[in-house]
Amino acid sequence: MKEKKKFKMPDTYVLIVMLIIIMCLLTHVIPAGQYDVVEGTKMVVAGSYHHVDSNPAGIADFLNSFMGGLQSGATTIFLVLLIGGSFQILMNTGSVDAMLALALKKSQGKYTGIIATIAVVMSILGALGVGNNVALAFIPIMVILCRKLRLDSIVVVAIMYFASNLGFSGSPMNPFTVLLAQDIADIPQMSGFLPRCLMWLVFTIIGTLWTVHYCKKIHNNPEKSITGIYELTDEDLSDMDKMPEIKPTHFINMGILVAVFGVYAYGGIKYNWDISVLGAAIMVLGFLTGIVGRMSPDEMAKSFVDGAKTMVYSAMLIGFASGINVIMTNANIIHTVIYYLTLPLLSLPQAISAVGMFIANFIFNFFVSSGSGQCYVVMPLMAPAADVLNLTRQVAISAFQYGDGLCNVVIPTSGLLMGSLGAAKVPFDKWLKFAFPVTMLCAAASSVFLIIMTLAQWA
Repeated sequence: MKEKKKFKMPDTYVLIVMLIIIMCLLTHVIPAGQYDVVEGTKMVVAGSYHHVDSNPAGIADFLNSFMGGLQSGATTIFLVLLIGGSFQILMNTGSVDAMLALALKKSQGKYTGIIATIAVVMSILGALGVGNNVALAFIPIMVILCRKLRLDSIVVVAIMYFASNLGFSGSPMNPFTVLLAQDIADIPQMSGFLPRCLMWLVFTIIGTLWTVHYCKKIHNNPEKSITGIYELTDEDLSDMDKMPEIKPTHFINMGILVAVFGVYAYGGIKYNWDISVLGAAIMVLGFLTGIVGRMSPDEMAKSFVDGAKTMVYSAMLIGFASGINVIMTNANIIHTVIYYLTLPLLSLPQAISAVGMFIANFIFNFFVSSGSGQCYVVMPLMAPAADVLNLTRQVAISAFQYGDGLCNVVIPTSGLLMGSLGAAKVPFDKWLKFAFPVTMLCAAASSVFLIIMTLAQWA
């Protein structure tokens, strides 16, 4: 008797290519259409949707989508390489190992407190709109921490990207979603602050408890790990027995690390610094820590190149994922998707239509995973649609916000998610096994919130 082969999920790259092929085929089925855009802005004009000439994707478009995706995601791709290089310089100074050993000794191995604290901090940064970029940068350090705590790569992404994105999703003051949407909907900035704070707290609690519960489960029963517990090397075991010598330069370098990201977080809030500025900050981190660590220029160069090499898988993955959006944009079907997603909302009961808005945004985010990008397309439609449906515009904004944010955790078209998974070496299908149930739990909480606020006529 021949043994049946078990189904094995394809590599993430294979999944992305399959999605690009499917999207190419859909361009032959989905009619092309566009909304008019307000001159000088990215805002679309409600009620202006019209069909345009079809431009379905062919073989040449399929092949060109990879280069187009790499060009589209170039800023994030180069950031990933800079992160790998600069953090390798920092790690080769011995500062990270020394500080982690000190933290483990002080906490006496109580990993739950460490994990919960990091998750809450990342949720706060996510709420400020800078956490997702910072999460990608800190993954190399979290890999070391989780290895020493005998956890797995799922936990790395959970306490970095997942926690940050939940903060991003529930934020009362996210400049890329909430504040931008309020400006488009013509309602006061920061209005509705307290109710949205409540949802940020709910998301953070749900995500933190889910992650801590998973940590306890795999710590007590390593065989229940989705990706497999990190294997301790002889070097790791040696580190557990003896604590590395703590030098003043180690504290200085960690101070530089905190200062660099502190300045970036402040600038992101105050001056709307984007991801390209983070790249400059990352280079400052590499230069300064290498100098303080007394590395020669040649040592710094070799460390940088070695670190960048480890991030190539993640960097290329971001570009390939961006190819899906390139296909849709060139075929003029993005606006068609949002048009047909919003049509059914007109026939739903009032409270349910708010949940319908949330679901429509959740689905649409698969095609436009950028929060601000989706906001420019969706909110000019959702704001007047809310008036027609007798919903308040605050409800419409939250429906957009939660749909956009929560979907980012479970879609392969999110560049930062795929970059984080690649950096931590977590297969996409295994990540879904961890993230999908808790995302649906947060989606249920969002739906309840939207129904209650609709009935309360939240203004």
